[in-house]
Amino acid sequence: MSSLSDGIQNALLNIFIVYSCFTFYFKFIEGKTTPLTSKIMVTLVSAVSIIFCMSFPIINSAGHTPDFRQIPLIVGALYGGRRVAIVLTVVMLTYRFYLDIPHFHMALLIYSLLLISIIFIIPFFQNAVNMRRKVQLAAIAALFGSGSRMALMFFFDSEKTDVEYLIVFVTILLTQLLGVVSFVIVNERTRQSALLSREVLKLEKLRTVSELAASISHEVRNPLTVTKGFVQLLREPGLSDAEKKMYAETALEALDKAEATITEYLTFAKPSLEDVKILDLHQEIIHMRNFVDSYAAMNSVEIEMNLTADIYIAGEDKKLHQCLINVMKNGIEAMPGGGKLRIDLCHIASNAIITVTDTGIGMNKEQLDRLGNPFFTTKDIGTGLGTMVVYSIVKAMGGRIKVDSEVGKGTRFTIFFPAVEQAVQSPMEASNKLFSPLVQHQE
Repeated sequence: MSSLSDGIQNALLNIFIVYSCFTFYFKFIEGKTTPLTSKIMVTLVSAVSIIFCMSFPIINSAGHTPDFRQIPLIVGALYGGRRVAIVLTVVMLTYRFYLDIPHFHMALLIYSLLLISIIFIIPFFQNAVNMRRKVQLAAIAALFGSGSRMALMFFFDSEKTDVEYLIVFVTILLTQLLGVVSFVIVNERTRQSALLSREVLKLEKLRTVSELAASISHEVRNPLTVTKGFVQLLREPGLSDAEKKMYAETALEALDKAEATITEYLTFAKPSLEDVKILDLHQEIIHMRNFVDSYAAMNSVEIEMNLTADIYIAGEDKKLHQCLINVMKNGIEAMPGGGKLRIDLCHIASNAIITVTDTGIGMNKEQLDRLGNPFFTTKDIGTGLGTMVVYSIVKAMGGRIKVDSEVGKGTRFTIFFPAVEQAVQSPMEASNKLFSPLVQHQE
């Protein structure tokens, strides 16, 4: 009973070691290194598995000691190539000689024949274009290995042909065949999944580029078309000075709109800070509120503020203004029937926290998950650039954003900035204060 238990334990240990070694290779090494390094690693992984399997054989009550050495030998040879096959065969025979297992000259002959058969199969395996063909070739290689073990048993060691040994031996052979085929199937599926993921990523990048091109084309072409039309009108004879002035102003307004759109794209693509200084958030928010007061009144929106004084951050004022205006404007536009926009500012731990809450239409979970992604907007008219720019600016200033929303009840934008002391004055010190919390957050 103890012998059976030890045999089962060693069998499970063999399977675990071989599986762990090859999983590590296929998942973390293959395809991520140079071809030479990859071959060296598959040789090491296979050699370690072979030695481990031979060191912990499956012992039964009759004293027979079969093992799974041929699984890493065949799998390593098929994926590593002919040189790897030769090295692994030498490793196996050398370690067998070191263990002083009887009939070494017989094993040398049998495994030499096995090596020749594997060397013949390897180029067909590596050139196979589908998984089914590779599985077939791997099964053939495993059967050659099984045949070599049978030849060693029946032709040179006939005294070990009792029924118990045959049962154990056939079980090991079937396990070996299943093991080799399973490793090939799992590895090929992993390869196909990785290839599919790369193709999907490429297609996603192409889709993003096409959407970006379409969005830029749409947003810039419209004002340019307006400008072109009014410039052509300016060429008409008999226009009064008032008409010329109106046409020129309309054309310039259209150009300003196109410039603003391009600026938003550039802000998203390169949200770097150029003029870092210490900013008083209390004063900056009041200043921005003055800009949106009239827009809020037009939309029947009341603005309430609860601001804590003496809270400072390091950043660029123009970028902060753009960020705050976009968030406030989005909150106002989320309340088409009017409502209340509440702005709070507080200091918790090392963070300056700005909260903008509206009582508008809100967003569902799917919309929240996509918020800040390129080209996503909840508005009937818009490109989604405004919120995307907000996320980029906040990230560039070392902050982060949390959004909570419920359909029909409203949305709350919470912006966290790393707070600094007012005493920090130099641009270099301000920059260090800005990016130090960001590095810690990323770690």
